[in-house]
Amino acid sequence: MNVFNHKRRPKPQESYDLAGALLEFLDRMKALEKGEEAPCEEKQFTLLLSGVAGLRKVPGISEAMGYDYLYRCQRDGGDADQVKKHCRKLYGADDEAGLAAFMDREYNTQNEYSQFRTFWKGHPCFDVNTLDERGRFLFAACKDFAELLAPIAGRKGFFAFDCAERLGLWRTACAAGIITEEQFWEKARPLAQAASDRYDSWLEYAAGYLCGACYDMFRGQMAEDGNVDKEEMRRYVELNCHLLEQLLTRRGLWRGRRWYKRPPKQYKLGPADIRMVLTGYEGGDKAACIASDRITVDGCPAGYLYREAPLDPNGPDSGWRIFSGDEDDAYLADATHFDFFHLNTVCNYDASILALLNAPYGTAYRRAADGSWQKVRG
Repeated sequence: MNVFNHKRRPKPQESYDLAGALLEFLDRMKALEKGEEAPCEEKQFTLLLSGVAGLRKVPGISEAMGYDYLYRCQRDGGDADQVKKHCRKLYGADDEAGLAAFMDREYNTQNEYSQFRTFWKGHPCFDVNTLDERGRFLFAACKDFAELLAPIAGRKGFFAFDCAERLGLWRTACAAGIITEEQFWEKARPLAQAASDRYDSWLEYAAGYLCGACYDMFRGQMAEDGNVDKEEMRRYVELNCHLLEQLLTRRGLWRGRRWYKRPPKQYKLGPADIRMVLTGYEGGDKAACIASDRITVDGCPAGYLYREAPLDPNGPDSGWRIFSGDEDDAYLADATHFDFFHLNTVCNYDASILALLNAPYGTAYRRAADGSWQKVRG
C-alpha cells in the first residue's frame, strides 16, 4: 500500500523520501558542535517545550510570544479581542472548554500511535472490522504512514507534537485572558513532566515533534481528500525543519539549555520493604495496576479503587485503579501522579485490598468511615 496516495500509483518523478529528509535534518543537527548548556529550571523548560508554536506570530500579538515569560495581552500590549477572534477562526472556540475539546480532537497523535503499536506487535487493541469501510481505509492508511515514521519516533512516539501544540495553544489562551496564569501552569505542568520523563534531549524531542507533525498533516489530508499532496508535505517538512533549526543551532534557545529532568519520586517503600503478600489472586500474570502517588509516595491508605477492562487485553494490566480517595480534579488530571505497579507492591502499602482483587471488571469499592470496604459499583 502506498501510504502517500492510496488513489493512484506515483510516478517516479513524484517520489519524496520523507523519512530520509527527516533523518538528514536530525543527523545534521546531531553533528553540530555542542556549546555550553545552561541549567534549565522547570517553568522555563515548560515554555521552551512549546517549541515551534512559540515561534509563530498570533494575530493580536505583535511579535512571537517567545520563551522568556508567559505573555499576557493586558500587561504586554497585545490585543486580547483580536487573539480571541483568531482562536474562533482557527480553533472554532474562544473559551477554555472549547479549546480543550479542540485539543482532544486534534492533538491526540500519541494515542493513535500507541494503538498502532498494538497492531504492529500482533496484539491489536480492537477489532478493525468494527469500523465502517471509510474508517478501515483511513485507519490502514494512517497506520502504514505511522509505521514509516516508527524507526525515527521509536517507542517515544509522537508525544512531543501533542505536547508542543497543546502548550502553544494554552499560551495563546492565557495571552488573551481566556485562562489565568495559574490555570496555565496547572495545565502545562503535567505535559512538561511527561516530556521530561519521556525524552532525554532537545534533539529527541525535535524528532518526536517532526514525526508527529508529519503524521498530523497526513491524517488531515487523508481524511479530507483521500490522498496526500507530496509537494505540500515536502514544503511542510522544510518549514518545520527550518523553525526547529532556529532552536537547535548553537545560538538557539534549545541548544543553549540543558534538558530538564525532574527529581525522581521518593516512594515510601523501597525494594527491600516489599514482601510477597499477594495470595489467592486469580488473575495470573495480569497483575499490573495503576496507583496514585498519594498512596505510594505520601503513604496514605487506599480509599477508592475500581476495575476496568484493560486497553490491551493481551498485556499484563489487571484493570485495577487504586486511589487514596482524596485526590481532587486537578490532581487526577496530572498523569505524572500515577504509575503502574504490580498488585503485590500496592498490597504492601495497604493489605486490606487483598480481599477485593478478584472482583470482575466494572466493580468499584470505597472505604467507609469505619474502615470497611463498601461496594459502590458492580
